[in-house]
Parts: sequence; C-alpha cells; structure tokens
Amino acid sequence: MSTPGYIDERLSSVLKCWHMAPASRPGTVALTGRQYFADGDGVTVLIRASGDDALASDGGKTAARLADAGVDIWGTTRAAAAWTELLSAFQLREVDGRIVGRRPLKQAEQLASDIASAMLTADGLRWMANPERESPLIRRFYEFLDIAHLQYSKRPTIKLPRGSQVRPTAKVDTPSRPVIVQAVGGTEAGIEHALSLVQRIGRADYAFNQRLVLLKGGPQDWPADHLDVLADHSPVGFSQGWDQIESFLTENTSLPRPLPA
Repeated sequence: MSTPGYIDERLSSVLKCWHMAPASRPGTVALTGRQYFADGDGVTVLIRASGDDALASDGGKTAARLADAGVDIWGTTRAAAAWTELLSAFQLREVDGRIVGRRPLKQAEQLASDIASAMLTADGLRWMANPERESPLIRRFYEFLDIAHLQYSKRPTIKLPRGSQVRPTAKVDTPSRPVIVQAVGGTEAGIEHALSLVQRIGRADYAFNQRLVLLKGGPQDWPADHLDVLADHSPVGFSQGWDQIESFLTENTSLPRPLPA
C-alpha cells in the first residue's frame, strides 16, 4: 500500500505499530492507538522529520492535564523537580509546556515510545497536586460575581466527551446561559493552559459565548500573538474592564477582540 502524502516515507518505514493521521501543522503526523491514560483519554504523540532527524512532542497535553489537576510543574515544588527528573530519565526536555525530543530518523519508533511513556509517567504526578489556592485575580473575580448577584460554582469539574475532566476557575449561571471562565493572573504558561482549556470545553458543547478567559491587566500586558490565538477560541476579558465583563455575562454582549485585526 502506498504511503499517504502527509507522511514522510522515512517515518512510515520505521513507525509500524502506530495509527497515523495528519496533525494540524503541515508535515507533522499524529500517532495514536497504543497507550491510554488511566481515565481512558488516549495518548497522542506528534512527530515530524527534520533533515535526518525525527522531532516529536506531546503537544502540551501532559502539562495541561497536570494543570487541570492542580499540579505545579513550573514553580519550586516537588512536582516541578520530579517533572524535570523524569524528562531527563527519558532523555527528553520541556519547551513551552511541551515534552519534546529529537533523535535520528532510524530511532523514531523509540523516540515516539519514550514520549508516550514520559506522558504516562508524568501523569502520575497528579497525587502531588497542591491544595487549592486562589490568586488575587481569582479572589477579585469571585467578589465581582457576588456584587453582580450572579450564581456560580468555584472550580467545577467539567467532563469531556472522552471521559477526561477539566477544572476551570468558575462556572457562572448567567440569565441566558452557563459560562465557563478561566482566570489567568500573569504568566504565559497560564495563557497556554487557558487556550487548551477553552479548546477542549468546546468539545463538551459549550458554545463560543459560553466561554470566557479573564486576563489580568489589559491587552498591553500580554504577547499579541498569544491574544490573537486565544481570541479565536474564546471571548477575552481583562481585569481593567469589569464593566465589559459584566455586560458579557448579564446581557450576552459580545466582547471586542483584544487587538484590532
């Protein structure tokens, strides 16, 4: 059988035991079908050829799952130290929240297996989740909801279609619809997690106007590229504009894009 056009023939010749599908980035292949997390969510490894090497990653899924469980892998925590140690053990590294690796093409099968094994091992760090702590922005958001007399649930558990779960900042019961809100205080890792969350809750049948990412400060405080991508998947509000957020929640008024097109 001929190799599909989206797969580099050098990869297809060494990756015999995976199901292959095109990924979002041209030239990148999504490998699935071999391993699963404990909650039944499938493990997906992204891989592509670059010169004589294979480049692979988990697409940031592992870090997002840990963040959803309340595990801090970027601070000075035991979980962060364990994260670094396990990646070193698999000869992998972390870049922008993604587990990544690079090896010669002839080792692509082992690289993909190591990425998948590292994902499953890292997922076991869930037991190291920190007790719930509210940032100043989250506390201010809850106070805002109380003053606006809106009913809400703190850190609700939202079940996704394939069985995994996410825990956003709040679920707000507005007069017209429920809205899932993720508040981000001030890190690029936080905005990456917010993007992952709103993309996934879209699969749980929450429409565009049922999502809200609340960012600290204003548009000038965040990288423009991050804001553009985030605004493609969710309305974005800022703590310097509570009036706009109130109109969005109570009157279903659209929020403007953070930056002009």
